[in-house]
Amino acid sequence: MSNNTDMTKLVAQLNEKQKQISQQLYFGNEQMRGLAKRVWRVQEDERKHIARELHDGVGQLLTALINQLQQVQKGEPTIALSESIDLARQALSDTRVISRLMRPRILDDLGLIPALEWLVRIMGEPEEAEIEFHHQINADIDSDTQTLAFRVIQEALTNAIKHAKAKTIILNVIATSKLLMIKIKDDGIGMPQGTEDNPDGFGLGAMRDRVSAFGGQLTINSSPNQGCEIKVLVTGREMS
Repeated sequence: MSNNTDMTKLVAQLNEKQKQISQQLYFGNEQMRGLAKRVWRVQEDERKHIARELHDGVGQLLTALINQLQQVQKGEPTIALSESIDLARQALSDTRVISRLMRPRILDDLGLIPALEWLVRIMGEPEEAEIEFHHQINADIDSDTQTLAFRVIQEALTNAIKHAKAKTIILNVIATSKLLMIKIKDDGIGMPQGTEDNPDGFGLGAMRDRVSAFGGQLTINSSPNQGCEIKVLVTGREMS
């Protein structure tokens, strides 16, 4: 009788354990599906951004160039050919910048640090923002992790310069064989409480999803008129 009672308890415990494992698998799958949807949304948002840049920037420049060339063709004396040449050069320059931002060849050819030095230069010059870049790289970083670091920093610098109107930004990147740490601190207008938790807020959701896909953590400290600090930490895996 006692043996039967013990066996019944053991079966009940096993059933309960199996139920817990099933629930954990279900929630794990739900989390993976949610993350996959957010990554897909990030890709779609990037395509929208590129399409808007091409339409509003390069597209308008080429439209103006065509109009000017048509007037030159008609013998319109007030249109200088040099203006058409300037429009063509600006369209070519904008196209090259968009192309490099989509996937800078320097990231594949020379690696993360030269790519970030290039990014810091082209993003700081037009807006007259001072960007201090410090780095300590003690290990090779695999291609996917380099891309993660580049995209997160690109998004953070865009937010700081264009949305937060920052004039000074400090970027730190530290990497070892098992750790990647990125910290971006600016003196911009900051964000109201809770903005950092809004998945649609200034691309912060996209950054958080990118980092989550690598098993890392992204933290944001900000308040109005107090600037913003974004910290990314990816640990517990071989970086190379």
